[in-house]
Formats: sequence, structure tokens, C-alpha cells
Amino acid sequence: MGVKASQGNVLNLAELAAVFPDYEQFREISRSGQKEVVGATRRAADQQRVAIKLFHKTNDDRARIDREIAAVAKLQCPFVPAVFASGQVKFEGQDRVFLVEQFISGETYRAILRTTPVQALNDVLEVTSALLHACSDCEVQGLVHRDLKPENLMRDGQGKSWVLDFGLVRHLDLTTLTPTAAGVGTLGYAPLEQLRVVAADVDTRADLFAIGTIMYESLHGANGWSEGCRDHHEVVRKMSTQELPRLNIPGDDGGQLSDFIGWLTQRFPGRRPQTAAEALSAFETLYRRLRAPAV
Repeated sequence: MGVKASQGNVLNLAELAAVFPDYEQFREISRSGQKEVVGATRRAADQQRVAIKLFHKTNDDRARIDREIAAVAKLQCPFVPAVFASGQVKFEGQDRVFLVEQFISGETYRAILRTTPVQALNDVLEVTSALLHACSDCEVQGLVHRDLKPENLMRDGQGKSWVLDFGLVRHLDLTTLTPTAAGVGTLGYAPLEQLRVVAADVDTRADLFAIGTIMYESLHGANGWSEGCRDHHEVVRKMSTQELPRLNIPGDDGGQLSDFIGWLTQRFPGRRPQTAAEALSAFETLYRRLRAPAV
């Protein structure tokens, strides 16, 4: 008997099971205008839990989808979900590009910050370590994430942080798909050169700016750029004319961590660390000095 098409907003999981016979226990996780994400379990001895991403493919965004998949597939980073398979399938009468990757169970960092706006120093150090290691691994592969923010981070049940969603990734060795960077990224996390200037000028230092902004928000309790602003014009004006106020962080004797955040979030990219490797090296010294031993 044939499988019926989805009715309304209900994803046809029975058809999906026919399209992906190596998996079972399908469950819808999320959907957006760009893709649907479905959880499943591999029919194998390891019972590996996976996330299947089904992208809505058009002529305009196929190149971007291909680049996202290629970026994640070539990263061998312990803080980015592993990719198991990718390709194209026919689903609900449409050609859909898919990606099967490691399933991460946990909460987004945004959800965590909503519950506890000011995070403990040890937790911030762990999140920052994951971000900088992922940024460094991206740098080695010539990638810039371009959308690091609490919504694109997840913490699993063991407290490990994961970097998600490479939908805006830039491959430095490929011609950009966005000739101008206006509107690319998230206001309050993307630096001015990413929001205003030609995309060719955006490199790893843009991701470092976002990491510093996330650190500031985690320790202060609010995004330092959007705090007190009424609209996006005021946010841009603040970013154009000010630096983030220096934080007084309990446990950061001498203010070296606060100085590090200020270094990452400088308005001008030439005043930030010039590579992720440089930032990671400096941070690891701070990490060893500041992290309190587990009780």
C-alpha cells in the first residue's frame, strides 16, 4: 500500500522510514523555512541516535546547502556533531538534500541563559574552551562560522558544549555567495565588518568577536551590545562608537579574563587576536589559572 503525503504541518514519518530504511524510531525535532530536523535511531548493534536534516532545495540556495554540508563533513572537531551521511532523496514529491549527523541531547545555551542569565565562572570557561577549539578547527579548514550565538550552541547531559548550525558558513578558499555582508549574521553577535563591509573581509576574527560577546553575556547577564538599546539602529551605533564596559568578574583577580573579552570584542578586527590559534593559546593560560577544581 502506498504512503500518504503529509497533511498540513504533519511530517510524514512513515514515508521517511521508507526513504531511510536503515533507521527507525523517527520523531520530528524542529522545522523552519530552510529545513526539517528529525531524530532517529540506526538499525544496528550500536543503536546510534542521529539527527536527519531535510533541506528545502531551490536553485538559489542549493549552493549554500551544499557548502554547509561540505563544511560540517570535513570538520573533525570534538565539539561539532559528526556527519554520517549526506545526499539527495525524493520525499513527499520533492527532491530533498539530506544530512545525517550525530544526535546531541541537551539544551540550547540560549535556554540555559534564560533560566540562569549569569553563569558560574567554571561553566563560562568550559563553554569558551569549546567555542575556541571549534573556531580553531574551523580556521585550519578555512571556514568561518559567521553565526555563533547562544541559539547555535548546545550543552548535553554531561555538560559538554557543542557548536551547531553552519548555515552561514564561509569557505575562505571559495568565492563568496554573499558579495556584501549586510544582513549576514545576527545583530549583537556579528561584528561591524560582517554586517557592513564586503564579505571578503570577514575571517576568523568575526567568530572571535562573537565568542567574546557570548562570554560577556554569560558573565554579565545580558548582551552587552543590545542592552539598553531600543532598536537595531542604536545597537549599530553603540557598536560603532563604544567598546564593551570592563567587567568585574569574581575570581578573575587582576582582570585578565575581562581583558581577554575586551581583546576579542574590539571594534576593529586588526585589534583582535589575528588567528583563533592565538586566541586559544592565550585562553588556555587563563583557563589553567582560573578554573576551580571540581568538588
